[in-house]
Amino acid sequence: MPRVSDKRERLLAAAKTLIHHQGFNQTTLADIARESKVPLGNVYYYFKTKEDIAAAVIQERTDDWLAHARLWEQYPNPRKRLFAFLDHVVEISEMLIVHGCPVGSLCQELDKHPSSLTEKANNILKIQLDWVTEQFRLMNFSEEAAQEYGTQLMTGYQGSVLMGNALNDIEVIVVQVSRLKAWLDSL
Repeated sequence: MPRVSDKRERLLAAAKTLIHHQGFNQTTLADIARESKVPLGNVYYYFKTKEDIAAAVIQERTDDWLAHARLWEQYPNPRKRLFAFLDHVVEISEMLIVHGCPVGSLCQELDKHPSSLTEKANNILKIQLDWVTEQFRLMNFSEEAAQEYGTQLMTGYQGSVLMGNALNDIEVIVVQVSRLKAWLDSL
């Protein structure tokens, strides 16, 4: 029999998956309970509202990103860190073409019906952009150039994922990431 604390973890894992696969608005607490195999009544013990569960999912997405960034920071060279980030995009491209970017999709959906969650979700993209921009700063680019290059890399990444998902074509992501890497290599 699972420990009580396992229920919260299962609920959160189910919510992360369902929100990514079918969207926040389409995901119900009943869906999350069913997917996690936790009785619906128990959901309220851990999360009072659907927004509370979404806030926890957003925090998980943030923590996931920061954990990846810590791994990439093991590379002593900021350019290699950016390459590792782009390699990760290709590694997860099968999931991305089916369901899109878990962060980008959530930000777009929440932006259509702004709430306190909108800013929290958008903050994940800001954290990613800040990290990418910092890598360009560490490559001795000016503040202005680092901002420009960071934005270019992030929009290239998000755009390739959006188009790969829309066209259900992994090659879109692979080719565009390859172009981003060539551009990065040319700097």
